[in-house]
Amino acid sequence: METQTKYVCLLGLLYFIVGYVGICHHELWLDEAHHFLLARDSESVAELIVNTKDEGHPILWNFLLFLLTRFTPNPFAMQLLHLLIATAAMVIFLRKAPFSWWFKLLFLFGYFMIFEYALIARNYMLGVLFLFLACADLPARDKKFPWICVWLTLAANVHLMFAVIAFALFLTIALEQLQRQSASRKHMAIGVAVFVVGLVVAAVQIMPSAESAFFKPINEMPWDEKFTKGFIALFKGWLTVPDFRSVHFWNSNLFVGLSKPLSAAVGLLLYLVPLLLFFKNKKVLFFVYTALLGTQIFFFLTQRSATRHDGMAFLILMVALWMQAYFPIDKPNSKISSFADAVKMPIVYGILLLQFCSGIYAYAMDYRYAFTNEARVNRYLKEQHLNSKTIIATNCSGTVISPNLQKKLYFLCASDFGSFCRWNGACATYFSSGQVDSLLSDYLKTHASGIYVSDTGRLEYRKGAVHYRLLQKFEGSIVRHNDYYLYEISKI
Repeated sequence: METQTKYVCLLGLLYFIVGYVGICHHELWLDEAHHFLLARDSESVAELIVNTKDEGHPILWNFLLFLLTRFTPNPFAMQLLHLLIATAAMVIFLRKAPFSWWFKLLFLFGYFMIFEYALIARNYMLGVLFLFLACADLPARDKKFPWICVWLTLAANVHLMFAVIAFALFLTIALEQLQRQSASRKHMAIGVAVFVVGLVVAAVQIMPSAESAFFKPINEMPWDEKFTKGFIALFKGWLTVPDFRSVHFWNSNLFVGLSKPLSAAVGLLLYLVPLLLFFKNKKVLFFVYTALLGTQIFFFLTQRSATRHDGMAFLILMVALWMQAYFPIDKPNSKISSFADAVKMPIVYGILLLQFCSGIYAYAMDYRYAFTNEARVNRYLKEQHLNSKTIIATNCSGTVISPNLQKKLYFLCASDFGSFCRWNGACATYFSSGQVDSLLSDYLKTHASGIYVSDTGRLEYRKGAVHYRLLQKFEGSIVRHNDYYLYEISKI
């Protein structure tokens, strides 16, 4: 066996083992549970399409989960599938990426690859897999242009931000092929047709319906806050340092917490870094700034600020470094290029080392502390033999419990049994104590009792039509605002 193959097998196996231990100690949070339930509780593909119309995501990840849930209702199967996808992406990276083994090691166990996109089972790692498959074909892009377009089309149908990166990479390669006339007209026509059709399909799926509540709070934000979101995202994507001063480190950044304006200013300056890193290569620069401009538009329109979104800037940098090995140099050596060459490795390895340290920290925290209280709530319900009773929640507060409970909950907001969230704004995200009283009173008109799961704080004993008996409380988790209080309710 060749030395390279041994390294690929060793690091790939190590990555899978570390990831497997990680998912065994990772509790589901809302988004993970939500997408699993979308798949589990959709009776057909047609119903799945209807249920995902307000998601803002293409259906590809949900469709894979739909197929999976035809065989098992166990959400751990989703986590294992996701880890297998992550391992496949990392093996492709190990085999095909033109980097040193130290570079690859730091990348594999960095924040995004070992924690954010690995332990948390969402659609992001599927996008990484398709991007890396496209990058793996870069050395033979003249002959494999249609295949590159296939991979980029699939990436675009995973997530809007992957559509942005895929478009930037497609445009860069297509323009190069036209300039060099190296690909056959047939290959060009097939590749362009595949990608354009795929992009249109993705756009149709992403477009929110008129009932969607996603953009309503965004329109009320000040202009300057909308505009600086992308600069802060670039800062957080490259300088990923969770706020380790609190157990609630997830979706935080130490430097942004200390000074948001300064982080935005530094993020703006970071837009100059690609000029240093890729000074000699116009095509790579074109890709980087096209992709970064696309992500800037994304953040301006959506105002998303989660670390998983910020990680797209890190992926853009990695893809650009991968591209640089296979795209010809445009500029000769000069004093500027000599300076750029001198600072390139310290910058790149500095970012990788920072990501590596943050990844080990986040992984260790997720291993030691509960990511959410989902597992503790379910364990208590089963141990006390309460899982056979009707479990009640206001709305999405019950979504995270449903997968491992393997049953639907009674949603007070909808006055019906349900599981996944509805993002159409029909139900409020917060309910006052008085509203909860009223909803539970209505429920008890047709039911004798039930187990109410509250995530809005401990309920006080009040005079009314509902008798509350506190069973157990579950406080403290990595995810903020994830405290649960279990009550047995009955008529007074």
